[in-house]
Amino acid sequence: MVGAVRILDKRIIVEPHKRPRIAPVEIDAEAEALLASAGLPTTDLALSPLRLFGSRRNGVLQGVVGIEGYGSDALLRSLAVAADSRGQGIGRELVEHVESIAQDAGVRRLFLLTTDATAYFNRHGYVETPRGSAPPAVVATAQFASLCPASATLMSKALVLPKDAPSIPADATS
Repeated sequence: MVGAVRILDKRIIVEPHKRPRIAPVEIDAEAEALLASAGLPTTDLALSPLRLFGSRRNGVLQGVVGIEGYGSDALLRSLAVAADSRGQGIGRELVEHVESIAQDAGVRRLFLLTTDATAYFNRHGYVETPRGSAPPAVVATAQFASLCPASATLMSKALVLPKDAPSIPADATS
């Protein structure tokens, strides 16, 4: 993808496209609006052990993803990319970012619930998982218990841990 084009001393300079940096974001009106625009629940955000990460371009939030840690398991949730920013790899970068954080924290399995992104997550290594096999901590989340419909597909992905990955307490990724 080509970035900015500028002319310097009668030469055309093509600068590479700069990828947005992913960083922690606050659960604020901007993040909630982005999640709501994607049809995702926001009512439990302040009450859950959620860490939210986002991608900004020119100061505007382009995408977000969250992770809730529960010991060796974690819940990936709240992946949303602004409509005008889709197709640029932002969602993939956000998912890879939280997967990396989870691996570094010693998480062995990531779970998620989706009503309409099964194919997307299949392409990223997630597999459909019977709801009855979800660990108790994930079952107890508001996402699993009440916010996502019973028809939502549970998916999971086994993570390969680094050799020096720590053993973590239940709230370490939150």
